[in-house]
Amino acid sequence: MVIFFSYGPNLPAFDKIMTGLKNTIMGSTDEPVNILTEYLDLNRSLNDDYYSRFIINMYNKKLNEFAIDLLITVGPGVKEALLKYGDSALKSLHMISVDLDISGRKTLRDLGIKNGKEILLKFQIGKTLKHAFELFPDHKDVFIISGTSSLDLFYASLVQKSKNEFEPGHHFNFISDITLDSTIRFVRTISSKSIVFVPAYLQDAAKVSFSTPEVLEMISKNSHAPVFLSITDGGFDAHGGGIGGYLFSYYDLGKEMGRIAEEMLSGKSMQDITVRENVFYEHMYDWNELKRWHLIHSKAIPVDSIFYNKDTSFLELYRKYIVGALIFILSQTLLIIYLIRLNNRQKAITKRMQVTEGMYRELVHTDRLSKMSMLTASLSHELFQPLSAIRFTAQAGKQFIQADKLNTHKASEMFENILEDEIRATKIIRSVKSLMKDETADKENVNLNTLIRETIDLIRVEAERDRIKINVVLEADPVFVFGDKIQLQQILMNFIRNATTAMKKNDPQNKKMEIALKLALNEAIVSVRDSGRGLDPSLNGKLFKPFVSTKKEGFGIGLTLCKSLIEKHQGKIWGENIPEGGAMFAFSLQVIKN
Repeated sequence: MVIFFSYGPNLPAFDKIMTGLKNTIMGSTDEPVNILTEYLDLNRSLNDDYYSRFIINMYNKKLNEFAIDLLITVGPGVKEALLKYGDSALKSLHMISVDLDISGRKTLRDLGIKNGKEILLKFQIGKTLKHAFELFPDHKDVFIISGTSSLDLFYASLVQKSKNEFEPGHHFNFISDITLDSTIRFVRTISSKSIVFVPAYLQDAAKVSFSTPEVLEMISKNSHAPVFLSITDGGFDAHGGGIGGYLFSYYDLGKEMGRIAEEMLSGKSMQDITVRENVFYEHMYDWNELKRWHLIHSKAIPVDSIFYNKDTSFLELYRKYIVGALIFILSQTLLIIYLIRLNNRQKAITKRMQVTEGMYRELVHTDRLSKMSMLTASLSHELFQPLSAIRFTAQAGKQFIQADKLNTHKASEMFENILEDEIRATKIIRSVKSLMKDETADKENVNLNTLIRETIDLIRVEAERDRIKINVVLEADPVFVFGDKIQLQQILMNFIRNATTAMKKNDPQNKKMEIALKLALNEAIVSVRDSGRGLDPSLNGKLFKPFVSTKKEGFGIGLTLCKSLIEKHQGKIWGENIPEGGAMFAFSLQVIKN
């Protein structure tokens, strides 16, 4: 790849172009790329004999030594000079032409080159000036200071064409045809409420050559007014200078040249290669100048701008790593705090559960004792019958002995009766004792038929006293469920007690209770129906909530405990009015199959 520049090698713009070009080319391929550069220095106005000898003797000799894959020309007049003095083989090469967008220029097609792409430099001077005026809205006097070289005058002419859109709001003054010393002296006289623009300064009136960055630095140090580069980033270097602004980027131009060169070298057709002319402008600033003019925090400066000569602190240099470390430490700290709080919460919940479990057991026991106090009279009567029978049998046996009439058969029959009555009394005592225990038995296979019969035996005397007719409906075969017999009996007794209370004011002939066991699929349903007044509508949805009761003497915990006990058995419980009058309470449990 051979690159020809129109001017000498001292232009900073060419260095920026080469940096952007090399970074793009070298980063896009693993193949070795040889780049040769030549500086034609066309502004020296030498005669044709110089260019003829220079190009023919040097360039044509190189062309014969090795194959050239791509030719790049940068600046006005380069491609014309090469085609005029160079070998005819030039026209067959792939070529990229970078030229100023000015009238009268010749295109590659005009010169007979078909395998080429042109990049035209279109400078947006108006936007550059407008941005500077946004930074300093009160500065109305504008001084355009430039050198006398052809390039200096060209850039100054671009500003001249763009100033019309800002007049009469701003007053423009063009300073060019003086020496650099005179320029510096003049700059010292400029008001601080002005703005100074330096498009380019390569040569002064005494024909002394300079570079734009060094002139810009001298003008900036001697000026009381802010100094801007008004065209390109060619004036930025490590020594600082003007403020900067919205500028044409020669580095971005080099990147675009490299992209197009890579596509050409990879064999892409010319028709498919496009030039992106909208990527050449950037917001660029000298950091020291921004601080000098208190513009660091200006809202007119985009956050994604490029800053030259910015001192990077340790925090800024390693900001990503520091932020990452802080985020990691913070996340770990929050995680530890969360785990500690979660652990404390779990401990508190466990403690509350233990307290609640204790209260629950106490309520269950209290409910049992409450029911037992109501059954005291019935139980004493139930125990009185077998004990009286034992006493009467024993008295009869004694009389038979005294009368010498007790034979072996009669004695055996009397002892059998005494044993039966003792067994009956023992069963009653055991049932009462079980209900009064403050503990929960292990779950076992419970025969619901037997459980219902035993419960009825406990309340039979009380039911007879209250003239309640009990109808019992059981399954013909035993029905087993897995559960706590005492708890299930407590639930059933609660249902029976509620039914008894509901029928308290009924006429004797209308006190009917049905205790039933039915099978439905794999479930056993135990229900208690009464002929009372039914459930109060105000209890809808509240039947099994704690402390809800229509009884004056009630605590409203009986049904709540029943619901809790049934849920522990994975069963269901419900209560409802029945159409023929009265209410029904029931629970269902899973049946154990034999």
